[in-house]
Amino acid sequence: MAALIERDGRYYAQFYDKARNPVRKRFSLKTKRKRTARKLLVKLEDDYLVGDFDPWTDDPWTYDDDDHTAVNIEKAKVRYLERKRKDGRTDNTLRTYREVIELLIEEVGTKTVLDKVKPSTVRKFIRDPSLAKATQRKRFNQLKTFFRWCVKENILRNNPLEDVKAPEEPNKLPKAITEDELEKVCRAVREDYKGKREKGHVQEGGLVWKIPLFRFAFYTGMRGSEIARLRWNHIDFEKDLIYIREQKNRKEQTIPLNSKAHEVLETVEQEDSEDYVFQSPSFEGKDRNPKWFRENVSDAFRKARRAAGLREGLSFHSLRHGFCTMLAEAGKSAVVIKEAARHADISTSMRYVHMANEQLKTAVEEAF
Repeated sequence: MAALIERDGRYYAQFYDKARNPVRKRFSLKTKRKRTARKLLVKLEDDYLVGDFDPWTDDPWTYDDDDHTAVNIEKAKVRYLERKRKDGRTDNTLRTYREVIELLIEEVGTKTVLDKVKPSTVRKFIRDPSLAKATQRKRFNQLKTFFRWCVKENILRNNPLEDVKAPEEPNKLPKAITEDELEKVCRAVREDYKGKREKGHVQEGGLVWKIPLFRFAFYTGMRGSEIARLRWNHIDFEKDLIYIREQKNRKEQTIPLNSKAHEVLETVEQEDSEDYVFQSPSFEGKDRNPKWFRENVSDAFRKARRAAGLREGLSFHSLRHGFCTMLAEAGKSAVVIKEAARHADISTSMRYVHMANEQLKTAVEEAF
């Protein structure tokens, strides 16, 4: 009934009906990507079969205008962010969406209709040579998701990024903390506590809550937000399991409570099963703002890292990187790391394997 034809790098649809004149009707699919062309052809064939599209009489790009609503990019942005908010995206994630889309809006204008946003304009915006590779990738990923949503909502006919190749992924290795560096951070916390206590400038328990928390993060690989929400009734000591009630992807999952993490918890006082596991001396109550707690913990770690004289760039999240790196250096596969750290994509886990391999290579070179 219809065939996909490639000529000079571009794809065309060709319909055949011996009862029509001419018997063949060919038109451009306006793309150089075979996958995109096939998707378009399937839709056109389906509409042709049900009588919604006639390739001999209809314009393939305007025949379904009745289902399409022209919307400018500013209104599309507002609707998109509202949808993502209802889907439960965090404030930080929404802020990232907004920043990227608004930067594009500055380029094309707030009143520009979505269908008028040209692929060449978006490509130039993403591949700005003044941007770091990571920023280019961020722009590409955020805008591709945005435009896909717009197509699904029938406010955009074609995703202008369908034919735009993703920018090269930066070779950025995670900044992982080592076990020795962790002990130096803990030592700095003790020294700071000792000095403040001598001057009477510290609350009782000011030392206790930080060190176990830092070590627990390193030995479990849990995110700061997950540790902020962790209560005693989320831990099953009989089965050696930790129940993570609300992950980054909003799903519940369990991770093993290994012996090192178990030892850490033995140093933390427990009063009630509803209590949070890690609490600052000033905290009282059964509820908290996880975001604020995570930020306070990050600040405390950063101060201790500076006091310990460790390298710049290490953050509280480096404890999670350290956990994954320890697994990689122990010879564990990317699949194991993905499950242990609950990465959304195995490519994230592979970074730690690559880093461990590079370190091994360097060690061998130095030995010989």
